[in-house]
Order: sequence, then C-alpha cells, then structure tokens
Amino acid sequence: MSERPGGTLPRLPIEPISPGEITLQGIAPLRRVFHRDSRGFLVETLRADDPEGAGSHFRMSYASLTLPGQFRDVDRWHVHKVQTDRFVVLLGEMILALYDRRPDSTTRDRLAVIRMVGAPYSEARRANPSDEIPSYLVPIPPGVLHCIGNLSAEPFVLQNFPTELYNPKDEGRVPFSELSIPALGRSFSWDLVARSPKSE
Repeated sequence: MSERPGGTLPRLPIEPISPGEITLQGIAPLRRVFHRDSRGFLVETLRADDPEGAGSHFRMSYASLTLPGQFRDVDRWHVHKVQTDRFVVLLGEMILALYDRRPDSTTRDRLAVIRMVGAPYSEARRANPSDEIPSYLVPIPPGVLHCIGNLSAEPFVLQNFPTELYNPKDEGRVPFSELSIPALGRSFSWDLVARSPKSE
C-alpha cells in the first residue's frame, strides 16, 4: 500500500465491502514513520504539531492487543458523541471499518474498510530497516461508527489517543443488524470482510 496525493489512506481491497475508493469527510490519515534498526523500532505516534483534530487536543492514551480471529464489538458498531479516537497500529495488521452516520456530513451513509499496519509482529526484529511500513494515524470523529478486527495470523497492537477522558456516557453501541448500509443493501458483518477475493 502506498500513500496517494492528499495523504489519504488506501482502502482494503475487499470488493464485497467497498468496490470503490472511499474517503469520509473529516478523516485525514497522517503518515507515521517507523525508524528501525537491529534493536527494533521507534515511531512518533502523536505530535503536538500534527494538524488540528489530530494532535492539538490530548487527554489520555491507551494500548490494546488483539489476538488473531478476534474482534472488538464483534456484532455491533462503536460510536462517540464528543470524543475523537486517534488510532495507530504499532505491531501487526488491523481491519478498521468506518460507517458515517453524521447528519450533516457530505459522506453520510458511506462505508470504508481499511487495513491498518504496523511493524510485522513476528518479524519486527528481522525486518530490513530500509523496508517501508505504510503506517498512519487515523482520526475517527464523533458520529462515525467504527469497529475493529484481526483477520491476520498474528496479534496486533493498537494505540489510541482519544481526545477525552473515558466517559461511559459518551459511548454508544449500535448492533450491526439495526443498520442497513446502502452500498451493501444489507447490514455490515465481519464475514463480508473475511472473504478473500482470491478464494471466491
């Protein structure tokens, strides 16, 4: 995957989900650079001089590890009223699904499915330091439904820099079955993403 003009993030090429390249309003992924040597790697995940909405407002950070075949909210969307999430994958590969439900958005009802990558989990030490890792910080504004999963054979490590302290009243969950997505003609489900075009 390579960066395109404008700094947008290439979509995951899973045709049953998104047959065209999709960009959602207000989501501008930021390139992150992995500096690697024989000891491992270093990556600047969030900076105060990142564009507004990405780095200028900071309240907390957390990291999570997700095992192969596991999903965060396997059957429902996650959404915030106030908080913006800012995701960076440090190790492994993560699938991020985004569905825009903001009433005033120019991309309302659009779905995007993105493969986010960090350093290869099992090869972080052996990888060639000159190999480029196409990694990004992805901001997820309030009102954009999202869910993450691991469809790879290795764990992934996600770091998030939410713009607010944890507040359960700000969080929402919406079952996949309650929303029909126009581009799919049905509700979202992980089995659509898990299918490999090569095996169909």
